[in-house]
Amino acid sequence: MLGTGRMLNRTLPARVESLHELLAFIGAGAEGKGFSKDAVNRIRLVAEEALVNVFNYAYARGTQGEVEVRLVDMEGPEWGIEIRDQGIPFDPLSVADPDVEADIAERKIGGMGIFFIRSMTDAVR
Repeated sequence: MLGTGRMLNRTLPARVESLHELLAFIGAGAEGKGFSKDAVNRIRLVAEEALVNVFNYAYARGTQGEVEVRLVDMEGPEWGIEIRDQGIPFDPLSVADPDVEADIAERKIGGMGIFFIRSMTDAVR
């Protein structure tokens, strides 16, 4: 367990090959905070979506960079994950929610990952 106000971090190359280690780090942190197995699995799913977006879109083709994952223990049951990179800036809050009621053939491509992250978390900043 981190303890209130404490933070742990892990920095790895922003490549799919780093995904397993980063998700293990996040899962261990969530378990240490006392989350249920089901909650840990949901946390890992959300983190996977965010990390894969970084791996696929943060750095221009042919360039490499790193991704840093920070686990932040806050007061009470609150716990946060910060994902940082030095790639192309992207604000996930700038993406409108997709029209999930529209026929699948009429939907725009993309945007479901951010929608998924928003729907599975208490807050996204």
